Amino acid sequence: MPNTKNIDIAKTTKYSGTSKYSNSDNVHMDDAQQKSMRKAGRTILLKTVSVKSIDSTVFDALTGLISHSETKSSGSYFLTFDNVDNSLNAFNKLKADSTDYKVKFSYYRVFFTINGLTDSSDYNQVKQDMVTFVSDKTKTSVLYCKFYRKENKFLGCGDFTIDTIDGMNTLLSKDGGIKDYTIGQLSGTFYRYNGKKDKSQEQSDSNA
Repeated sequence: MPNTKNIDIAKTTKYSGTSKYSNSDNVHMDDAQQKSMRKAGRTILLKTVSVKSIDSTVFDALTGLISHSETKSSGSYFLTFDNVDNSLNAFNKLKADSTDYKVKFSYYRVFFTINGLTDSSDYNQVKQDMVTFVSDKTKTSVLYCKFYRKENKFLGCGDFTIDTIDGMNTLLSKDGGIKDYTIGQLSGTFYRYNGKKDKSQEQSDSNA
């Protein structure tokens, strides 16, 4: 499998709720967070570097492309693929074929609250339950997931990153979505994560 270590990443992160927890609170985060952020996802952000616009015919040669949407203001495209392998192959092809484009993976980050955890709750099991639930409900890949803890105690919230905007919209939708979720004895609510806004967020904002 191609080396994804130096892959550029475009993060879409915005949380519309309010959280009192931040990195400055010394909240526990997964050691694997940085490594997982390098993972390939199903959505690619393609931006122009030295040309005014992207010729959409270049998409015809990309295997597994299921949708593409243009951000008019910047002339960039978000490309969504049917699986990660095809997305990664397209990523490598686009980078190799032309220096006119900047290619990144686009990630969608979601904040969540969670009720029902206790000091005896197993971190890895709860994390796996959340990942399985989100993957099954949204048909997306969860690229990383963490529960916030302080002094080894759960704080009742966390966040995860998935690889399609449709998946994020499913989680956040109040009508027919699963914004308020239940996993066994656990329950909570999904929110849009509030992070530093970047240009890749344009797609998220336009589809909110």
